[in-house]
Amino acid sequence: MSASFSKRLRGNLLARSRKKLSRREARDILGLVLTVAGRSGEGLITFISEQIEYVDYLVDAAQSALLAVHMRKAFVKGNALLFSWDTLDDEFCSRLETAGFVADSILSRSEFLSHSFLACGSLADPNLQFALEWQLARERAAEELRSRLKNWGLMASSTVRRGVPILYIKNAEQISDFLIMTGATDLLLEYVDIRVRHEITAGVNRLMNCDEANTNRQVDTSSRQLEAIRYIAATAGLGSLPDNLRLAAEKRLEAPELSIRELGEQMVPPIGKSGMNHRLRRLEEIAEELKNDQSISG
Repeated sequence: MSASFSKRLRGNLLARSRKKLSRREARDILGLVLTVAGRSGEGLITFISEQIEYVDYLVDAAQSALLAVHMRKAFVKGNALLFSWDTLDDEFCSRLETAGFVADSILSRSEFLSHSFLACGSLADPNLQFALEWQLARERAAEELRSRLKNWGLMASSTVRRGVPILYIKNAEQISDFLIMTGATDLLLEYVDIRVRHEITAGVNRLMNCDEANTNRQVDTSSRQLEAIRYIAATAGLGSLPDNLRLAAEKRLEAPELSIRELGEQMVPPIGKSGMNHRLRRLEEIAEELKNDQSISG
């Protein structure tokens, strides 16, 4: 990959965020960004980012929110947005100080997760490790963000690194869920493919008496099936499938390392290898049909 996975995700999320904002939407976005990543000092609250496109986006948001802002090149890195506390109204200041923009934001789930990530998040290269984290400006914001994430089924752990509150998720499936929630389906498919290969390789390596050719074939087959299932989940949703296919998809997600015969044995009631193989092939066909429909409509 020429650009880092985290940088590509930032570009993806920012592209999806480009829209005309109402004053309320702009205030909530700026409030969220400054709550989780704004640094206070000398009568100012400052946000610094290396992503100039996002800084420009926030300047436009400040204009929509009718908030005065100055932009300058940061001494250490990136570009800085400077807000004077004296120019911010009492309601805005109060919500910043109490992390209210995190606790009761009106933003959609996708918008909230996208802008919290754009403000202070990072995603490790999945080829090296599975890790999603946020570096927060203050402990109160970390607590509120962790609570918000939990409400959406994202279980973040917390720590402090060099005095900075950190939230992190190292569960690969939860990180995939985060990508689904933000709408980053293109990166999701790539991420899941890498993740599945890690899982399958680890599982297959534990099996005894399996020759290399069979191992590679099983890894490739399971990877292909899981990619198809994840694509269906991210587009039409697994709930759109007939029960027999949905159950087969869920069983494959639960056990990516199992052979088709072993999967069939775990179904309720159990089915033979041929029947299980037929269902998995049908899932791949459905995923292909969805991709073709998307390319035509696009």
